[in-house]
Amino acid sequence: MLRYPFLLALSFSLGVRAQQPAPASTPAEPCPLVVPTSLSVNMERIPPLQCDCRITKFKAKVYSRWGQELFTTEDIARFPVGLLQVEKLESGTYMWVIEYTVIIGVDAVERKTTGYINVL
Repeated sequence: MLRYPFLLALSFSLGVRAQQPAPASTPAEPCPLVVPTSLSVNMERIPPLQCDCRITKFKAKVYSRWGQELFTTEDIARFPVGLLQVEKLESGTYMWVIEYTVIIGVDAVERKTTGYINVL
């Protein structure tokens, strides 16, 4: 006798789940910014920052694990290689914040992205 309410509840929950819409997939980010995840003084070539779109405005900041600003630049060619020129830079993981403006079609779109970089 206890099985019937259980089976009824189970079939009801399966039926309700089947009627829910599928979750919407997030569209791919146009003009993603590709930042190297690690760098070292001993690297033969430090990989540059990459973006498929034209960047018109750029500002990058790098912070220590304690939130102290270590490096800032508005020159896209100096990021992340300029980080290695910081005096007394120790090995470790650092957080970066980049604010930039890209041209998508004919529109200028402001973006802000964050991430981490490992200094070896």
